Amino acid sequence: MNKRNLSLHSFDNRLMDGLLFCKRVYDWFEQIREGPSGKERLRLRKGQDQSEKKLVEELIPIARYIQSRYSPGRRLKVRWMKGNQPFDARLLSSGGLVDHGFVPKSQCIEVTTVVHENDHLRRKLLHDGVPTFGVKGISLDQKTKTIVSRPYGYTNSEAEDELAQKILERLEAKNSIAYPPDTVLVVQCILDRLFLEDEWNRSVEQARRVSLEHRFREVFLCDPVHRYSATLWNVKRP
Repeated sequence: MNKRNLSLHSFDNRLMDGLLFCKRVYDWFEQIREGPSGKERLRLRKGQDQSEKKLVEELIPIARYIQSRYSPGRRLKVRWMKGNQPFDARLLSSGGLVDHGFVPKSQCIEVTTVVHENDHLRRKLLHDGVPTFGVKGISLDQKTKTIVSRPYGYTNSEAEDELAQKILERLEAKNSIAYPPDTVLVVQCILDRLFLEDEWNRSVEQARRVSLEHRFREVFLCDPVHRYSATLWNVKRP
């Protein structure tokens, strides 16, 4: 398939090898970025068929998960679906890890996002070429609809604490939904500011120490900028 002809239809309900899926996802991203109004489409994600939104908020996080799990002992196939089913994709595994019972042959993937409520305003400012000081200093004037960005200073471990809390809130919200057995929850974390790796690790450890019991086989955390990732296992899960 020519990468220049990719669309949401190229992925919907199509079973493909995991690495091929990743390649096509990234090819489609580049296709949009290099096309007419590409940066605007990716930043604002306002397409009528939600193509850019699905790409950035579902397909890319799934690709991140597949890349982290594909190995000599585990080959993956994935089928992403656009519909209203209670998950975003099905995952089929084969190889030694499956043969010896370390991972299930069939699973579902659900994707969610941890993001500040002002992130869409930040992206709009960036698109308009207006300097922004970060999401916590952004406000919207309801009368004039003008977006204003002011400097905001974080204190001590404020950013790390808030990220850990947001992760737990998303996990708790998703945990209230009945997903199929062995579902993987992929949480894409849009960080509020520059995060050093040790800061990311401290946020993950905070979330991990809570030991929130959940229904998922694993919770895969990832960030799209720094390429950080981590997994929260449910030690109480039978």
